Amino acid sequence: MADRTTIIHLAWLRAMHWTNAAAMTVMVLSGWQIYDASPIFAFRFSHSITLGGWLGGGLLWHFAAMWVLMLNGALYLIFGLASGRFRRKLFPISPSGVLHERLPPSRATSPTTIWPSTTRFSGCCTSASCSSESSSC
Repeated sequence: MADRTTIIHLAWLRAMHWTNAAAMTVMVLSGWQIYDASPIFAFRFSHSITLGGWLGGGLLWHFAAMWVLMLNGALYLIFGLASGRFRRKLFPISPSGVLHERLPPSRATSPTTIWPSTTRFSGCCTSASCSSESSSC
């Protein structure tokens, strides 16, 4: 049975995710109201799934949700930088790792020593269709 105490995402990150989800829902519903206010388009959304009631109300909801997204994004950047999450999750490489990648490869790290099977397969096989004993590829 899986361990239920493992935390994949922190509480502040989950709260920001659901705040974004709610704000995007408001953006979509108010956007449909703004769309309906245009005389150019023949298609109309049902008033039961739009938000705002009229063009001005739809715009007010739309801009309010935009500010929620802006504030939430700024808080995400602040929390991500302050907690070190960006460094751990988004930027796991180090300057020495970048330098190592720029150096020419040595014989010890050539593709044939790391993946010796790459010379045997021609690319027509997948792990599900061919096995290492198969000679059809």
